[in-house]
Amino acid sequence: MTNSATSPPQFEVQILCLPEAIMGTVFNAVDVLRLADTVLKLRNPHALSPLGWKVLTPPEGPALFDTAQPGVFASTPARPSPAPENTLIMIPALYGANALELPIIAQRYPAVLALLKAHVAQGGIVAACSTGLIFPALAGMLAGLRLDTHWAFKAFFRRRFPSCDFSSPDAMSFHPQLYSCVAPSQQSEFMMAILARLVDEQVAQGCARLLQLQTERQQLGNQLMERDWLGLTSDSPVYRAKQWLEANIEQPYDLSALAVVASSSERTLLRHFQSVLGMTPLDYLQDLRVQRAKVMLEISLNSLQTIANACGYTNASTFSKLFRRAIGMSPGEYRRNHTFRTKRAHWRVTPH
Repeated sequence: MTNSATSPPQFEVQILCLPEAIMGTVFNAVDVLRLADTVLKLRNPHALSPLGWKVLTPPEGPALFDTAQPGVFASTPARPSPAPENTLIMIPALYGANALELPIIAQRYPAVLALLKAHVAQGGIVAACSTGLIFPALAGMLAGLRLDTHWAFKAFFRRRFPSCDFSSPDAMSFHPQLYSCVAPSQQSEFMMAILARLVDEQVAQGCARLLQLQTERQQLGNQLMERDWLGLTSDSPVYRAKQWLEANIEQPYDLSALAVVASSSERTLLRHFQSVLGMTPLDYLQDLRVQRAKVMLEISLNSLQTIANACGYTNASTFSKLFRRAIGMSPGEYRRNHTFRTKRAHWRVTPH
């Protein structure tokens, strides 16, 4: 007769921990799994939890902490792992000084790459948080898939792995053997979405209620009193005008044409826009243009004229004045203070 205390859990999550990991994405995953285990035990206190987890450190890396500590870095009681098809390997987000450093980090751990390939070959699932996607990418798991990756590294991934479509509008993607999320801050939500798919949807919902701010419940009274509770409907002039402006940031501003799109007179559109958003359509468009310019200044080496053109201005000087008025500094100052890019001559890889 099999001893249930030594039987494998129905599903296990193995969380990879590397020195280069954004540690919050390791610990957030652990926190969600510990809470899910608590919820499962509250629901059925006399049964062993169907969920197991443990933190793994690769043989090539140092021992960062005692991953065998029961109840913290491994579920209790200790049980053997289930079959690969009932096991998910979670890869955390990685710190990288630049995109070129990501594959170098991953190649420091050939045993991890081999583990992932063997795991997938046996029917297992891999989940990657943000820049951790470099591991399944190098393991050959992206071919033919459609997903998204972090905006600051998207150009690199598209060039390096052209067989993958990185145009997905979804911040989380769930393919049969590869799950991914775009940003490190999504890790808790990502882990709960995985539990909903693979373990128990109600348990995942319970974790969400306990871990996430319940804004709707806590602020419902204020929202009903202070905000337009009906919101913008899809057939309202303001909604249609906003949609057109957001899709045509680089186009010249033309109030009469915008009123036609919104099925409204110019005067009515201006009145409704001011009433609902507290600004004019031109103010809204200029804000959209400034936000686009900020992103381009942060992640590209494009000239000011190129950025001005992308934001609907033929004259870079005019655009620079608008930007300074909105942000309080020139585009050049903003780029120096907020850039995520360095000139190619200064690219280097941080030594391990």
